[in-house]
Amino acid sequence: MKGICYLLIFSLVATQCFGLYEADSKVVKLTKDNFKTLVLESNEPWMVEFYAPWCGHCKALAPEYNKAAKALDGIVHIGALDMTTDGEAGQPYGVNGYPTIKYFGVNKADPIAYEGERKKNAIVDYLLDKAREFALNRLGVEIKPEPSNDDSKVVVLTDANFNEQVINSQEAWFVEFYAPWCGHCKQLQPEWNKLSYQADIPIAKVDATAQTELAKRFNIESYPTIYFFPAGNKQNTHKKYEGERNVAALLKYIKDQKPVDGQSQMSGSDVVNIKSDDSLNEVCKQLCVLGFLPSDKVEQEDAVQVLKKTALSLTGRANVGWFVGEQFDDFEAELNVIGEGYPQVVVLDLNAKKHYRFRRQLNVDNLNEFVRGVIKKTETGQSFSNLPKLNAQKTDL
Repeated sequence: MKGICYLLIFSLVATQCFGLYEADSKVVKLTKDNFKTLVLESNEPWMVEFYAPWCGHCKALAPEYNKAAKALDGIVHIGALDMTTDGEAGQPYGVNGYPTIKYFGVNKADPIAYEGERKKNAIVDYLLDKAREFALNRLGVEIKPEPSNDDSKVVVLTDANFNEQVINSQEAWFVEFYAPWCGHCKQLQPEWNKLSYQADIPIAKVDATAQTELAKRFNIESYPTIYFFPAGNKQNTHKKYEGERNVAALLKYIKDQKPVDGQSQMSGSDVVNIKSDDSLNEVCKQLCVLGFLPSDKVEQEDAVQVLKKTALSLTGRANVGWFVGEQFDDFEAELNVIGEGYPQVVVLDLNAKKHYRFRRQLNVDNLNEFVRGVIKKTETGQSFSNLPKLNAQKTDL
């Protein structure tokens, strides 16, 4: 009898110590027996906390989670699963610490980690946004990020335009994956906006809560996540930025980046005097700037210096080469250079199979701006099927 009394007392103490959610709480108690039916097989959205009763952070979250559940009763289901008793249900979701909070939305097989503030207002705001997305999905409406209304040059990227803008570009990109409710993202925003004016590469952002394909593709599990996509080939070459989140640190990081291995073997100031198909092919691997220069040595040297300074600023984005004008007249004719005097400059994009005529005064600023326009596809070019071959070189020049 005495042993039974001790057992009853122990049970009462255990309930008081470990019972985070009372019977009248709007937080649904989930178990290994009901998790599949209630959450995974449901046609409604759920937020689920995976917790341990002894966890201090879980105890701190409980009153906020309770209030959020009460506010959202009838709108979004909020549940909690005790990993110490029903861990089997939470095992597939990578629960390595407590509390771990996941949102089970349209795709129940791929829940989204909640990384926001553990306060009732933040949880309610997040789930109201998700409820709206869920409802629009039922209507077959494509969810698009809201247009940026801040004073910045930050490029807004989506599932639909990411490959065209970033992956298919020869230019380096700096991309932030964020969530609208994320406090750290809001702190970063003014610095990111300033960076967009000061950096010489595109600065962009992706709303990872709306652009779910990109979020999954780049394994976005916390916010903000920042990736640097180097110039040239971008297949699996992106790097995660782990530094300080201020303009000075971000600018230094951009400056410190080098072209990826195999992208370009030339140093920034190398400008090749092209005299054969082999040297042409070495320069024109992806994007190249070709100068057709006067035979006069003084004028030629002036133009070469412009090309060298331009090459230095284009390191990793484009290679630069030059010819003496009329040396390869058939090649010039293919690029519509013939008959307009020298110097002339043509930019070739081997990926797009297009060539672009530069028609401004030849100086570093003008040429840089033009090449950036080619990279961003704001310049108009002419198509070609293959890189033209050089005809026999004239020897009287």
